[in-house]
Amino acid sequence: MSAASLMSATLCVWIGAAAQVAGAAPPIDTCSSITLAKPGVGVAYTGIVRNDDYGVQIAIPDGLTGWGGVAPEAPFHGFVIFLSDPVQSCAGFEIQLRVNLGDGARAHRHNAGKRVMVGNIAGSQENRSGFVNGTAFTNVAISFSVPQRGEVFDGSVWLVTPTEDLAKNMPIFRSFVSHFRFDGGQETKPPMARP
Repeated sequence: MSAASLMSATLCVWIGAAAQVAGAAPPIDTCSSITLAKPGVGVAYTGIVRNDDYGVQIAIPDGLTGWGGVAPEAPFHGFVIFLSDPVQSCAGFEIQLRVNLGDGARAHRHNAGKRVMVGNIAGSQENRSGFVNGTAFTNVAISFSVPQRGEVFDGSVWLVTPTEDLAKNMPIFRSFVSHFRFDGGQETKPPMARP
């Protein structure tokens, strides 16, 4: 085989591998891969949590604690609720201000998954399942955007659980998701998926 043919074959294999990686499904998360928060570390949230910067009120399910995982003086960007001990199941909430860098990039639209409500706003839910170190896990992620006061806040609510615990943890997660209230949010049904 000539050097040119070998280089061409190598380039084709590399491009094919890159295309396969680019089209590959995202990895399955575990609690330790999705968050650095740990039970008992950082700010503890229980009961009704209100954050005026994001105009959100959240009810944490009775008997559970959300852990911010950061120092009390750090800005609020969400928390994680650990649903099992040892930590294998967790639910989390993350939110941040969308920053427009003026580069002409379009705003992200959450239209890839099933339409669901996060309290009083519409979101998009995607479910993934797979194996991590021989254990079957299910990931449920709901993304959303909240326009408020001339700004847009992007966020997500997620559940990571061993698949064998999904039936036990999904009702807790659904209750958690249903108890979000965003200032100015519309009490509407989720929009229908476009054909």
